[in-house]
Amino acid sequence: MEFKNKRTPLFIYLFVTLLITIGALLYWFIVWRYKEYTNDAYVEGNQVYITPLHSGFLKAIHTDDTFLVKQGQLIVELDETDAKIGLDSSKEQLANVVRQVCQMFHTVFAYRAEIEMKKADFIRAAQDYDHMQNVIEAGGLSLEDFEHAIAALRSNFFSLQMTEILYDKALAGVQNTCITNHPLVLAAADKVRDAWVKLYRCKIYSPVEGLAAQRTIQVGMWIESGTPLMSVIPLDQIWVNANYKETQMKRMRIGQKVEITADLYGDDVIFDGTIVGLPGGAGNAFSLLPPQNLSGNWIKIVQRLPVRVALLPEQLKKHPLRIGLSTEARTHTKDIEGNMVPLTTAGSPTYQTPIFEKEETGDKELIGQIIADNADMTLEQYLQRPLTQEHIRNYEAPNL
Repeated sequence: MEFKNKRTPLFIYLFVTLLITIGALLYWFIVWRYKEYTNDAYVEGNQVYITPLHSGFLKAIHTDDTFLVKQGQLIVELDETDAKIGLDSSKEQLANVVRQVCQMFHTVFAYRAEIEMKKADFIRAAQDYDHMQNVIEAGGLSLEDFEHAIAALRSNFFSLQMTEILYDKALAGVQNTCITNHPLVLAAADKVRDAWVKLYRCKIYSPVEGLAAQRTIQVGMWIESGTPLMSVIPLDQIWVNANYKETQMKRMRIGQKVEITADLYGDDVIFDGTIVGLPGGAGNAFSLLPPQNLSGNWIKIVQRLPVRVALLPEQLKKHPLRIGLSTEARTHTKDIEGNMVPLTTAGSPTYQTPIFEKEETGDKELIGQIIADNADMTLEQYLQRPLTQEHIRNYEAPNL
């Protein structure tokens, strides 16, 4: 009896161990084998770099690293002196061009009237020639006067022909156009628009809402065009890149659920993620110096692929993450109904900002005012209405 009692604890231990082993195997078979884990996962996000359109002195900075900026908030100002000079110069050029185009219209009408004068001179010379031809046959006119009549007729004919050519030349510059949309006026107006936008962009507004970062500028600095001044990180445009080994990718599909834990919050906060994209290549393929596998010293290395995991906006708002933070990812791979490659463009993220729509607010009114101030009011009907041959016929002499 004592022998059996000594074996009972050992039997219980073995039995419990067997149960735990069986339970662990069942848990692995049912759950754990469909979970892929990696601690090589990091928070990624968009970094919107603020760069100037043109060079200039930095006049003011209205934010700094770690501070919140709103979309459309003024954050940097450049000196406006050069831009204002450029705008004034373009306005003067537009005014001169409008006056030149008006002169071109008047030139057409002047040549049209001159054609009628030349026609009258030619008719008079032709009539004189007919009269003198009848008189000279009767001997009532000298040969010299008759030759003078022939020369006058020829002179008036070619003078009329030259005037018609000059008229066609002048008409080619304005026909089927009005003052407002004449090519020369449009080209000068575009220069005004360009100068207007250049002046507007001396003030740089934030295209997105987020945290300011990477400020590399100081007031008074000379800034070259295209130089990054700072960046704005939108905290609502955050995701996780989970770098899985290629041996773990067999069952991964778009749409599978992922549990994300960040070192910042620990296991107290679990983010509910979803795979939204599988990469088109391993990380080493996009490195600055991709490996040359054809070389003689090739060593096989298991590659990692960055799997993009989207996070819920409400969780990010409650527990903000920062770019570069370390995380751990556990992907549930039991459901393999999803695709490894997207079949449509639906669901692709869209990033846009409306702040640049305000750049040309007011320039059309300015251009219209310059044209109106410099256009000849005798040509008011041609400010918007194109000049055609039908309009020019009104300048022909009436039949008398």
